[in-house]
Amino acid sequence: MVVSMGESTEEIIASIMDKIPEIEGIILFDTDGNALVSQTITQMRHAEIAKNAAVIIDAAKKLSQSIEKGDASVTYVESENGFTVVAFSGKKGLLAITGKDATNSLGLIMRNLKLALSKIK
Repeated sequence: MVVSMGESTEEIIASIMDKIPEIEGIILFDTDGNALVSQTITQMRHAEIAKNAAVIIDAAKKLSQSIEKGDASVTYVESENGFTVVAFSGKKGLLAITGKDATNSLGLIMRNLKLALSKIK
């Protein structure tokens, strides 16, 4: 994924969704659970999703510390009808929502979320 210096957060998110068609939505949120920027192909409760993602980040960080494996940076949830992939760094996280058709693209999604997150100020 190539991100130019002047690319906005919205453009970064749109670029990921264009490159990985299995992604149904992406939400940028902070660790307090506030949705900052979101783009989904269907109507979703972005504020509620962001709050729940912040809880997952907190739990992932605590788990990673308790097993002494360093800082956590990505986690995902496999559901009956798809996946939720969450990458996080500092006080921000990016969450991607996919269908089951994304099984073979999970690594690519994680990589792109982490790269995008490193470019978002």
